[in-house]
Amino acid sequence: MKAYMKGQFNFLGQKKPMRTALTEPLFQRQNLPPKADLETILLELWAQPEREYQLLGLDLIRKFEKKLEPADLPWIERLICEKSWWDTVDFLATHAIGSLLERHPIESKAIVEPWIHSPNLWLNRSVIIAQILYRKQLDFRLLEDAIKPHHASTEFFHRKAIGWALRSVSERHPQWTIDYVERYAKELSGLSQREALRKLK
Repeated sequence: MKAYMKGQFNFLGQKKPMRTALTEPLFQRQNLPPKADLETILLELWAQPEREYQLLGLDLIRKFEKKLEPADLPWIERLICEKSWWDTVDFLATHAIGSLLERHPIESKAIVEPWIHSPNLWLNRSVIIAQILYRKQLDFRLLEDAIKPHHASTEFFHRKAIGWALRSVSERHPQWTIDYVERYAKELSGLSQREALRKLK
């Protein structure tokens, strides 16, 4: 497991089926902690050295996803920036951030927009992919604003995120995606373009 994650983290060695079985009682409605304790619990889980604790934290966030408020974004940002890797960041972006942008677009957008130009690539990536699971009210302006500053990035996680986000849009707005890729073909990496158009071939 550690090798699969490029040696980034230590692991207890518990695969997901075992973790799910062990934690199932904790996630029954009557055993869930109060929403007010969520930040403290998540920060404690993030402080643990083994990766399973952070993955457990993600499972817990999933239970509270629809109860998150824009006021929760500062500590969610901290989770994105600490022990950052695709497994935690992508979940937080597509579930926590995505849900907030869908349910509280004005307040949430005001908080996450500065992440676009952050020196932290994981914050950049979070805004780029945030709307992947929430496309009913897709904010095209936010998507373009998030992608454009990173068109020419040589960072794999930027390039992959751009392609992934555009590919997601292509499922409902294929012509928009084609037009976007053609318009910025000289700027976008080959990886971003291939990922964006994969489902259109």
